[in-house]
Amino acid sequence: MVAEGRFDREVILEQAARARSRRQWRRAIALYRQVLCAEPNNVEIHERLAPLLAATRQDFDAWNSYRAIAHAALREGREDRGVAVFREATRALPQEIQAWQGLARLLVRQADLDGAVEVLLEGSRQFRSQFHRPHAIHLLRRARAVDPWHFETVLELAIHLGRADQQSEATMLLEGLAERCQERQLRRVRAAALAVAPGPRSLMRWITSWRGRDDDVVLELPETVSEPKRAVAPVLTLATADESTSARKRRASRWSARVVRNDEEPDDRSSAAY
Repeated sequence: MVAEGRFDREVILEQAARARSRRQWRRAIALYRQVLCAEPNNVEIHERLAPLLAATRQDFDAWNSYRAIAHAALREGREDRGVAVFREATRALPQEIQAWQGLARLLVRQADLDGAVEVLLEGSRQFRSQFHRPHAIHLLRRARAVDPWHFETVLELAIHLGRADQQSEATMLLEGLAERCQERQLRRVRAAALAVAPGPRSLMRWITSWRGRDDDVVLELPETVSEPKRAVAPVLTLATADESTSARKRRASRWSARVVRNDEEPDDRSSAAY
């Protein structure tokens, strides 16, 4: 009986291998499952079965096989093998949130914090639809637990929160991020804040973030002159940074002379009244 059972197993595996080579994936899956019925913890069969299940969009069963392979490797102390299995799972099943979390957890265990954040950020980008947005928010929150102020993580989390009607938290995150960045990154933060909470204040902040391009133009008042007899509103003038002081003085003198001349000219309407 033992010899007959071993012979049947070998025949089934041979048939499954032949079906897989002919791209008869469903037949191969059925044959491998026959073996798993008798050997549910056979890692070798799971390794052959998992890619076929993923290719035929049987995501739940595929993830169970990938997880069985990874856990077997971790029990043996082979963390690198576990990382490789989880990476393969994220490529084969990009919308399996547990695969992204498992891979990030292993990277944190290996002290690869930057790698863990990048994995969680990449995983969140697989859930762009409104229906899957909670998954993206969850992964980004996990990334913040590793690195609280990673620029791309916080920016994308705030955008997702804004679209999920959580503007107050999104605004708080963007304000904190704005204090930690400048120039191009600051412009991206202000643009995100304008999208999250449109309004005059957000618009002015976004416009102000672009002032670095025209810092050579300054706004200033003319130099102090003798007070004219008639009250005249001060005039704002634009002066370039390289304009000489003497040129500004000449312009101020002409302005003063024009005011005095206007005071000395009689008012035609007043004369007519007298």
